[in-house]
Amino acid sequence: MLDLLASAAIGYVLGSIPMGVLLARAFGWPDPRTYGSRHTGAMNVSRGGGKVALAVVLIADMLKGLITVWIVARMMNHPYAITVAGLMVVIGHIFPVWLRFSGGMGLAPGAGTMLLLSPITVFTAALSLAVVRLLIIKHTPRATIAASVIIPLTLLLTHTPWPVFWLGTGIALLLSLRHTTDWNRIYD
Repeated sequence: MLDLLASAAIGYVLGSIPMGVLLARAFGWPDPRTYGSRHTGAMNVSRGGGKVALAVVLIADMLKGLITVWIVARMMNHPYAITVAGLMVVIGHIFPVWLRFSGGMGLAPGAGTMLLLSPITVFTAALSLAVVRLLIIKHTPRATIAASVIIPLTLLLTHTPWPVFWLGTGIALLLSLRHTTDWNRIYD
């Protein structure tokens, strides 16, 4: 039980680091909370800082998930420690305590969390999102919800261990729930 509590704390603390806001300040980009969707993730930061901002924040947010899973996998013995830590990274990113619980959408840290555990799932989900976004649904939140269905399916088809399956399924659910808040939003 202590492993799960420690995993949750590590995941939430690392996930709640507002990389979009911190990097915007460091590079002189506009504060992402003042334009567009007002979220702190890579997509919104890019609206004020361009493609370089998108890449930098995307990588930083993915690293939050990747580093958390790496740390917890080495420190904790409980088989579901990575599941708890990974979910808490995404929750921390979406609801960071430092920004009054208003953060990003969770996509990049969710992808980073799964990158070490099931790279094929990350690739499949990213490809699905791109195809759905470009060819079917021209609205990123709606496309994300539609494409997130592929995550648990890919994990089942690749016979992933149950802790990783539940992590990926939980991330898909969190992403779907979070993106429903922007279902009708048209960005500035």
